Amino acid sequence: MDDSTSDCQLNPGEVDYEFESNEVPEPLSVVDDQFVPKVGMTFTILEDAGKFYRNYAKAAGFSTRVRSTNRKENEIKNQLITCSREGK
Repeated sequence: MDDSTSDCQLNPGEVDYEFESNEVPEPLSVVDDQFVPKVGMTFTILEDAGKFYRNYAKAAGFSTRVRSTNRKENEIKNQLITCSREGK
């Protein structure tokens, strides 16, 4: 077949059936459970939360960024930390 052809057709013998649709692939990296974020976690100071999530992200193989910060007067009340590739 010519590489410039835009139509792609697979013959049944060429299809790879290695994974069933309901199988969950193995994670790319394994992170110790003590470093995995849990629902309901709280931190005394914002810097501790940032450090925890940076360390988790590094161990899991991605980076983070601050998506939004909620303030009341001049005090930070809530901060949303997300994967740096969120939405891409």
